[in-house]
Amino acid sequence: MTVASFTSVSLTPPLVAFLPGKTSSTFPVIAERGTFCVNVLATDQEWICRALSVSGGDKFAEVPRRPGPHGDPVIDGAVAWIGCTIEAVHDAGDHRIVIGRVDDLDADSTASPLLFFQSRYNQLVSA
Repeated sequence: MTVASFTSVSLTPPLVAFLPGKTSSTFPVIAERGTFCVNVLATDQEWICRALSVSGGDKFAEVPRRPGPHGDPVIDGAVAWIGCTIEAVHDAGDHRIVIGRVDDLDADSTASPLLFFQSRYNQLVSA
């Protein structure tokens, strides 16, 4: 699953949120598990973002990964990953607001994140 809306909610306790559409076929699986892992993809992982954006099938079939602390996929080469437990789910129009408690995380400070802006993939550029 890819999401367009992901945000920090609180530092104490550490909480994050994402907003899946109510028609998502992936979110019910995440909700049943009660945990999820946010992977911040690197600039060379656009193909992974595209693979995870499609509906149906085994989205992770070709994606190199390992299980995180909760068993959720941690994508190899990601800039960062954040392992979470679902704290709350709220209805919000045609979406849901999913609040997650951050349990684990790791980051590679040398990698550059993949960005999606104005309907295109981009990367940060030094000034």
